[in-house]
Amino acid sequence: MWHTSRGDRTLRGAEAALVRNAIDAMIDSLLIHLDDDVEEARAVCESGIAVYDALSPSQRIAMLHDVSRYLLTETESAIPLSSTLEATIAAIFADIRDQIAIEIDFLSIQPDTDDDEDDRTVNPPPWRPLVLDAYTLLYRPQEGSNASWAEMLEELPDESCRDIRLWEPLITALADAILWDRDFELADGFLDADPGVSRKRRRLLGIQDDYFTGVAPDPRPEEVDRLISWTRDIVRRRPR
Repeated sequence: MWHTSRGDRTLRGAEAALVRNAIDAMIDSLLIHLDDDVEEARAVCESGIAVYDALSPSQRIAMLHDVSRYLLTETESAIPLSSTLEATIAAIFADIRDQIAIEIDFLSIQPDTDDDEDDRTVNPPPWRPLVLDAYTLLYRPQEGSNASWAEMLEELPDESCRDIRLWEPLITALADAILWDRDFELADGFLDADPGVSRKRRRLLGIQDDYFTGVAPDPRPEEVDRLISWTRDIVRRRPR
């Protein structure tokens, strides 16, 4: 269970499938650089999310495990939010954006064939249909609303669309369905400020006192293997 902007919930259906596949892909990428120099690994696996990118590969694996456990499975209570946890959520959706960009680039170098045929040459999952399915699950107009399902579909990119700019708003909207805001982007300003000033600013913005000070787990090598196994058990299990 997770404290999302849509209430305390566990991801289901297409939304869960998208996040599961993204976490699985991120674990694969981190495994390649697990034994690299920490600074080199951070640079290679950069997501553009500063708080997440400051973590070592083993810390990122630990955070992805926590996100998988609380966001994708039923737990007795929701995990308290922190800048590190929410930055990990943002990094997951940054990776989804990157996966779509890679998918589009891959298709652009293939011989000119029908788009549907091109899509079958990409190793599963095809990311654009995953994003479309998750978006329509969350944002399909409710009965009685002014918007219609047909109108919404006309505004969405086709799953064969190769313009990354048209996919970015959908990915942002999916991230917004989980994240309350982007407070984690303010971490440096709060941590470097005078404690009294920082406290007043947190209260004005409604940020918990320990939001920026939570320390990411730093598992030992033997613990990393277990975390990877546990995380994959969650993200690869049959969806409900």
